[in-house]
Amino acid sequence: MDPKVTIGIPAYNPGKWIIQTLESALSQDWEKKEIIVIDSGSTDETPSILNKYKDKIKLISLKKTLGTAESRNLILLEATGEWIQYIDHDDYLVKGKIKTQFEEAKEQLDSADVLYSPTYVEIWKNGASIHPNNLLGADSYQDPLILWLSWDMPQIGSYIWRKQSLLKIGGWDNFHLCEDYSLYMRAITNKLKFVYCPTPGAVYRVGHRRSRAVSHFIELLKDHDALLEEMIEYLKKEKMLTEARQAAILKNRFQKFLAYKSVDLSIAEAYFKKHKELLKKNYLSVIALLFL
Repeated sequence: MDPKVTIGIPAYNPGKWIIQTLESALSQDWEKKEIIVIDSGSTDETPSILNKYKDKIKLISLKKTLGTAESRNLILLEATGEWIQYIDHDDYLVKGKIKTQFEEAKEQLDSADVLYSPTYVEIWKNGASIHPNNLLGADSYQDPLILWLSWDMPQIGSYIWRKQSLLKIGGWDNFHLCEDYSLYMRAITNKLKFVYCPTPGAVYRVGHRRSRAVSHFIELLKDHDALLEEMIEYLKKEKMLTEARQAAILKNRFQKFLAYKSVDLSIAEAYFKKHKELLKKNYLSVIALLFL
Protein backbone atom coordinates (compact mmCIF):
# COMPACT_ATOMS: atom_id res chain seq x y z
CA MET A 1 0.00 0.00 0.00
CA ASP A 2 1.33 3.45 -0.91
CA PRO A 3 2.33 5.61 2.07
CA LYS A 4 0.81 9.02 2.70
CA VAL A 5 3.08 11.98 1.91
CA THR A 6 2.85 15.43 3.47
CA ILE A 7 4.08 18.21 1.18
CA GLY A 8 5.17 21.07 3.39
CA ILE A 9 5.72 24.66 2.25
CA PRO A 10 6.95 27.40 4.62
CA ALA A 11 6.04 30.81 3.15
CA TYR A 12 7.11 34.34 3.93
CA ASN A 13 6.59 37.05 1.29
CA PRO A 14 7.30 34.89 -1.79
CA GLY A 15 4.72 36.83 -3.81
CA LYS A 16 4.01 35.41 -7.26
CA TRP A 17 6.66 32.67 -6.91
CA ILE A 18 4.39 30.71 -4.56
CA ILE A 19 1.93 29.99 -7.38
CA GLN A 20 4.22 27.59 -9.26
CA THR A 21 5.30 26.05 -5.96
CA LEU A 22 1.68 25.27 -5.07
CA GLU A 23 0.74 24.08 -8.55
CA SER A 24 3.73 21.72 -8.62
CA ALA A 25 2.62 20.22 -5.30
CA LEU A 26 -1.02 19.87 -6.34
CA SER A 27 -0.08 18.25 -9.66
CA GLN A 28 1.95 15.44 -8.07
CA ASP A 29 0.38 12.18 -9.23
CA TRP A 30 0.46 10.65 -5.76
CA GLU A 31 -3.03 9.95 -4.50
CA LYS A 32 -2.30 9.84 -0.76
CA LYS A 33 -0.96 13.33 -0.15
CA GLU A 34 -1.72 16.43 1.86
CA ILE A 35 -0.31 19.92 1.38
CA ILE A 36 0.47 22.07 4.40
CA VAL A 37 1.41 25.72 3.95
CA ILE A 38 2.65 27.86 6.83
CA ASP A 39 2.17 31.54 6.02
CA SER A 40 4.52 33.15 8.51
CA GLY A 41 3.14 36.68 8.69
CA SER A 42 3.53 37.59 5.01
CA THR A 43 2.91 41.28 4.26
CA ASP A 44 2.83 41.11 0.44
CA GLU A 45 0.24 39.51 -1.87
CA THR A 46 0.99 36.02 -0.53
CA PRO A 47 -2.06 35.79 1.82
CA SER A 48 -4.50 36.63 -0.99
CA ILE A 49 -2.84 34.09 -3.31
CA LEU A 50 -2.96 31.38 -0.65
CA ASN A 51 -6.61 32.08 0.11
CA LYS A 52 -7.45 31.07 -3.48
CA TYR A 53 -6.04 27.61 -2.71
CA LYS A 54 -7.52 27.17 0.77
CA ASP A 55 -9.93 24.44 -0.37
CA LYS A 56 -7.04 22.36 -1.71
CA ILE A 57 -4.44 22.83 1.02
CA LYS A 58 -4.17 23.00 4.78
CA LEU A 59 -3.31 26.65 5.35
CA ILE A 60 -1.92 27.82 8.68
CA SER A 61 -1.74 31.62 8.74
CA LEU A 62 0.33 33.18 11.50
CA LYS A 63 0.47 36.81 12.56
CA LYS A 64 4.10 36.57 13.65
CA THR A 65 7.09 35.79 11.48
CA LEU A 66 8.75 32.45 12.16
CA GLY A 67 12.20 31.39 11.04
CA THR A 68 12.35 28.85 8.24
CA ALA A 69 13.40 26.07 10.61
CA GLU A 70 10.51 26.88 12.97
CA SER A 71 8.02 26.74 10.09
CA ARG A 72 9.41 23.40 8.92
CA ASN A 73 9.13 22.02 12.44
CA LEU A 74 5.52 23.18 12.65
CA ILE A 75 4.87 21.30 9.40
CA LEU A 76 6.60 18.27 10.92
CA LEU A 77 4.25 18.36 13.93
CA GLU A 78 1.12 18.97 11.85
CA ALA A 79 1.92 16.33 9.22
CA THR A 80 -0.27 13.23 9.07
CA GLY A 81 1.85 11.64 6.35
CA GLU A 82 4.37 8.87 6.98
CA TRP A 83 6.78 10.78 4.73
CA ILE A 84 7.42 14.52 4.34
CA GLN A 85 8.36 16.40 1.17
CA TYR A 86 9.47 19.98 1.87
CA ILE A 87 9.58 22.71 -0.79
CA ASP A 88 10.86 26.23 -0.34
CA HIS A 89 8.27 28.87 -1.22
CA ASP A 90 9.95 29.98 -4.47
CA ASP A 91 11.08 26.58 -5.78
CA TYR A 92 9.02 23.80 -7.33
CA LEU A 93 8.76 20.08 -8.04
CA VAL A 94 8.92 18.33 -11.39
CA LYS A 95 5.75 16.48 -12.36
CA GLY A 96 5.81 12.94 -10.94
CA LYS A 97 8.70 13.66 -8.58
CA ILE A 98 7.30 11.85 -5.55
CA LYS A 99 6.08 8.82 -7.50
CA THR A 100 9.42 8.49 -9.29
CA GLN A 101 11.44 8.63 -6.06
CA PHE A 102 9.33 5.94 -4.42
CA GLU A 103 9.60 3.73 -7.49
CA GLU A 104 13.37 4.13 -7.66
CA ALA A 105 13.74 3.42 -3.92
CA LYS A 106 11.22 0.57 -3.70
CA GLU A 107 13.79 -2.18 -3.04
CA GLN A 108 15.14 -0.29 -0.01
CA LEU A 109 12.07 1.65 1.08
CA ASP A 110 11.28 -0.39 4.18
CA SER A 111 14.67 0.43 5.73
CA ALA A 112 15.07 3.94 4.28
CA ASP A 113 14.99 7.10 6.36
CA VAL A 114 15.71 9.65 3.61
CA LEU A 115 15.19 9.53 -0.16
CA TYR A 116 17.21 12.02 -2.20
CA SER A 117 18.01 12.85 -5.81
CA PRO A 118 19.88 15.47 -7.87
CA THR A 119 18.57 19.03 -8.02
CA TYR A 120 17.86 21.10 -11.11
CA VAL A 121 19.22 24.62 -10.69
CA GLU A 122 17.24 27.32 -12.54
CA ILE A 123 19.44 30.41 -12.87
CA TRP A 124 17.78 33.80 -13.34
CA LYS A 125 19.33 37.03 -14.58
CA ASN A 126 17.66 40.37 -15.34
CA GLY A 127 14.21 38.93 -14.72
CA ALA A 128 14.54 35.90 -17.00
CA SER A 129 15.54 32.27 -16.64
CA ILE A 130 18.83 31.77 -18.51
CA HIS A 131 19.89 28.26 -17.46
CA PRO A 132 16.94 26.10 -16.39
CA ASN A 133 18.50 22.62 -16.39
CA ASN A 134 21.83 22.69 -14.56
CA LEU A 135 22.38 19.78 -12.19
CA LEU A 136 23.81 20.29 -8.72
CA GLY A 137 26.67 17.83 -8.03
CA ALA A 138 25.02 15.06 -10.02
CA ASP A 139 28.11 12.96 -10.75
CA SER A 140 28.91 12.32 -7.08
CA TYR A 141 25.45 12.09 -5.56
CA GLN A 142 25.65 8.55 -4.23
CA ASP A 143 27.81 9.28 -1.16
CA PRO A 144 26.03 11.66 1.27
CA LEU A 145 29.12 12.13 3.45
CA ILE A 146 31.34 13.15 0.53
CA LEU A 147 28.56 15.46 -0.66
CA TRP A 148 28.28 17.03 2.79
CA LEU A 149 32.02 17.56 3.15
CA SER A 150 32.16 19.09 -0.34
CA TRP A 151 29.14 21.29 0.50
CA ASP A 152 27.33 19.83 -2.51
CA MET A 153 24.21 18.34 -0.90
CA PRO A 154 20.98 18.54 -2.92
CA GLN A 155 18.62 21.41 -2.22
CA ILE A 156 15.69 21.05 0.23
CA GLY A 157 13.08 19.96 -2.33
CA SER A 158 15.15 16.98 -3.48
CA TYR A 159 14.49 14.97 -0.31
CA ILE A 160 11.62 12.96 1.09
CA TRP A 161 12.01 12.31 4.84
CA ARG A 162 10.43 9.58 6.90
CA LYS A 163 8.56 11.58 9.55
CA GLN A 164 9.57 9.40 12.50
CA SER A 165 13.24 9.49 11.46
CA LEU A 166 13.15 13.28 11.28
CA LEU A 167 11.55 13.46 14.73
CA LYS A 168 14.18 11.03 16.04
CA ILE A 169 17.02 13.45 15.27
CA GLY A 170 15.14 16.47 16.63
CA GLY A 171 13.83 18.03 13.42
CA TRP A 172 15.21 21.34 12.19
CA ASP A 173 17.23 23.58 14.50
CA ASN A 174 17.26 27.35 14.99
CA PHE A 175 20.87 27.54 16.10
CA HIS A 176 22.49 27.62 12.66
CA LEU A 177 22.02 29.90 9.67
CA CYS A 178 22.93 26.83 7.60
CA GLU A 179 20.02 24.93 9.11
CA ASP A 180 19.86 22.52 6.17
CA TYR A 181 23.48 21.39 6.58
CA SER A 182 23.00 21.14 10.34
CA LEU A 183 20.08 18.77 9.70
CA TYR A 184 22.00 16.70 7.14
CA MET A 185 24.95 16.42 9.54
CA ARG A 186 22.70 15.13 12.33
CA ALA A 187 21.08 12.69 9.91
CA ILE A 188 24.49 11.36 8.81
CA THR A 189 26.04 11.18 12.29
CA ASN A 190 22.91 9.46 13.64
CA LYS A 191 23.33 6.95 10.83
CA LEU A 192 20.01 7.51 9.09
CA LYS A 193 19.82 5.54 5.87
CA PHE A 194 19.98 7.71 2.75
CA VAL A 195 18.66 6.09 -0.44
CA TYR A 196 19.78 7.64 -3.72
CA CYS A 197 17.21 8.07 -6.50
CA PRO A 198 18.90 9.05 -9.80
CA THR A 199 16.10 11.04 -11.46
CA PRO A 200 16.13 14.81 -10.64
CA GLY A 201 12.78 15.98 -9.33
CA ALA A 202 13.16 19.39 -7.67
CA VAL A 203 13.98 22.79 -9.15
CA TYR A 204 15.98 25.31 -7.15
CA ARG A 205 15.77 28.93 -8.34
CA VAL A 206 18.72 31.29 -7.91
CA GLY A 207 19.22 34.91 -8.95
CA HIS A 208 15.52 35.77 -9.16
CA ARG A 209 15.41 37.70 -5.88
CA ARG A 210 17.76 38.91 -3.16
CA SER A 211 18.72 35.92 -1.05
CA ARG A 212 19.89 35.45 2.51
CA ALA A 213 23.21 34.20 1.12
CA VAL A 214 23.87 37.73 -0.14
CA SER A 215 22.55 39.71 2.82
CA HIS A 216 24.22 37.48 5.45
CA PHE A 217 27.24 36.33 3.47
CA ILE A 218 29.89 36.42 6.19
CA GLU A 219 27.58 35.04 8.89
CA LEU A 220 26.66 32.10 6.66
CA LEU A 221 30.28 31.33 5.87
CA LYS A 222 31.20 31.41 9.56
CA ASP A 223 28.37 29.03 10.38
CA HIS A 224 29.41 26.86 7.45
CA ASP A 225 32.93 26.69 8.90
CA ALA A 226 31.71 25.87 12.41
CA LEU A 227 29.66 22.95 11.09
CA LEU A 228 32.58 21.72 8.98
CA GLU A 229 34.91 21.73 12.01
CA GLU A 230 32.30 19.83 14.03
CA MET A 231 32.01 17.19 11.31
CA ILE A 232 35.80 16.87 11.04
CA GLU A 233 36.03 16.23 14.78
CA TYR A 234 33.32 13.57 14.49
CA LEU A 235 35.17 11.82 11.65
CA LYS A 236 38.43 11.88 13.57
CA LYS A 237 36.77 10.44 16.66
CA GLU A 238 35.11 7.68 14.63
CA LYS A 239 38.33 7.06 12.65
CA MET A 240 36.44 7.79 9.43
CA LEU A 241 38.60 10.59 8.01
CA THR A 242 39.67 8.80 4.83
CA GLU A 243 41.78 10.27 2.05
CA ALA A 244 38.69 10.79 -0.14
CA ARG A 245 36.96 12.68 2.66
CA GLN A 246 40.01 14.84 3.29
CA ALA A 247 39.97 15.72 -0.42
CA ALA A 248 36.30 16.70 -0.12
CA ILE A 249 37.14 18.97 2.83
CA LEU A 250 39.88 20.65 0.80
CA LYS A 251 37.44 21.17 -2.07
CA ASN A 252 35.00 22.75 0.38
CA ARG A 253 37.61 25.21 1.71
CA PHE A 254 38.77 26.08 -1.80
CA GLN A 255 35.24 26.79 -3.03
CA LYS A 256 34.49 28.89 0.04
CA PHE A 257 37.65 30.90 -0.46
CA LEU A 258 36.64 31.57 -4.07
CA ALA A 259 33.20 32.69 -2.88
CA TYR A 260 34.81 35.14 -0.47
CA LYS A 261 37.16 36.52 -3.12
CA SER A 262 34.22 37.11 -5.44
CA VAL A 263 32.66 39.72 -3.14
CA ASP A 264 35.76 41.55 -1.87
CA LEU A 265 34.71 42.00 1.74
CA SER A 266 37.72 43.21 3.74
CA ILE A 267 35.84 42.50 6.96
CA ALA A 268 36.44 38.80 6.32
CA GLU A 269 40.18 39.11 5.74
CA ALA A 270 41.23 38.03 9.23
CA TYR A 271 38.62 35.30 9.34
CA PHE A 272 39.90 33.72 6.15
CA LYS A 273 43.57 33.88 7.13
CA LYS A 274 43.35 30.29 8.40
CA HIS A 275 41.91 29.10 5.10
CA LYS A 276 44.59 30.87 3.09
CA GLU A 277 47.25 29.11 5.16
CA LEU A 278 45.57 25.73 4.75
CA LEU A 279 45.32 26.20 1.01
CA LYS A 280 48.98 27.22 0.78
CA LYS A 281 50.00 24.05 2.64
CA ASN A 282 47.98 22.01 0.17
CA TYR A 283 49.02 23.96 -2.93
CA LEU A 284 49.45 20.94 -5.22
CA SER A 285 46.12 19.48 -4.16
CA VAL A 286 44.41 22.82 -4.82
CA ILE A 287 45.92 22.96 -8.30
CA ALA A 288 44.64 19.44 -8.92
CA LEU A 289 41.12 20.56 -7.95
CA LEU A 290 41.14 23.03 -10.81
CA PHE A 291 41.36 20.16 -13.28
CA LEU A 292 38.73 17.85 -11.75
